Amino acid sequence: MSAKYRGGWSVLALIMPLVTMAHGPTPQKIVETIEIAAPVEKVWAIAGDFGGVSQWDSLLKSSEATNGNQPGSSRTLVFANGEALKEDLDSYDAAKHEYQYRMGEPNVKAIPASSYSVVFRITATEKGSQVEWKSRAYRGDTGNEPPEALNDEAVTSAMQKFFSTGLGELKTKAENSQ
Repeated sequence: MSAKYRGGWSVLALIMPLVTMAHGPTPQKIVETIEIAAPVEKVWAIAGDFGGVSQWDSLLKSSEATNGNQPGSSRTLVFANGEALKEDLDSYDAAKHEYQYRMGEPNVKAIPASSYSVVFRITATEKGSQVEWKSRAYRGDTGNEPPEALNDEAVTSAMQKFFSTGLGELKTKAENSQ
C-alpha cells in the first residue's frame, strides 16, 4: 500500500471514534396506565378538557387553554414550584376519548425536557376504564454529557411522576364521585 493511502487510513482511523461518539440523544418512552372502576364517559368528563388537567393533577397550581379543545390550542401549566410550561394541542377526538399534544416552549425548571410529544387516551375495559398517558421525551440538555438534572433519567423520572400522580388522582376523583 502506498504512503498516500496509509496516511488516509490513519486519518480515518482517528476520526471514526469521534464520529460514533457524536450521536444525539435518543427519545425516552414514558408510559403510565391505570385502571379506573368508572365508565369511560365519566372519566372523560373529568379528564377530557385539555385545559383542565390541574383539576386532577396536584403537581399543578393551574392550567389554562387558549382555545379549549380545538387543535392548535395552547395551554399553560403552572407547577407547584411556580414554573410555567406551554403545551400545544395537535389533535382532539372526543369520540375516541383521546388527545395528542406536545411541548410548545421548553422550561427545564418545570420538566427537564427539551421537547416531548404526548398521547392521552381512555379506553373501555370489563371493569370500567383504562387510562394511558404516554410520551416520547428528549432530555433537557441534548449535549453528549448532560448534567444529572437534565439527563435521560431526569426527564423520565419527572414525566413518570407527573403522569402517575395525575392518574392516581384521576382514579380517586372518578371512583369517588359516583
